[in-house]
Amino acid sequence: MNIAVYFIAGSLLLAAVLVFLIRKLLKTAMAEVYAEYPEHIRILTSPMANLFGVKSGGMKQIRGNGILLLTSTQLYFRMLIPKKELLVPLSSITSVETPLSFMGKTKGMKLLKIDFKNDVGGTDSAAWQVPDLEKWVETIRGSAELN
Repeated sequence: MNIAVYFIAGSLLLAAVLVFLIRKLLKTAMAEVYAEYPEHIRILTSPMANLFGVKSGGMKQIRGNGILLLTSTQLYFRMLIPKKELLVPLSSITSVETPLSFMGKTKGMKLLKIDFKNDVGGTDSAAWQVPDLEKWVETIRGSAELN
């Protein structure tokens, strides 16, 4: 057989294994997050939000998919790989915007960007690509006391 056939078959097998592992990882992460944030606490949830970065993390961050959820008191994000969490109290959010890019990264779609006060008295920002962007923007603006 031609070596190209083996290469293609191996690539397809690897892709299938990766899809399986990511689905399993997402299912596990969602179960953990939903146990901590039951349905009656969650206002909005996006199970595959794409984080474009946190400004304080610098320019070398990579985008990462994860679970973004909004409660009456906080915005919470759990990245799948690597496992990282970001918790932003709504009271610390100072603005909500919808830029086309964040920290030099873009996919040609508007993003959910929040500016917020961090734990050390400074400011920071983060941005995600989410479905139902306008619903996220309106709900956060309605829930947060923007300063």
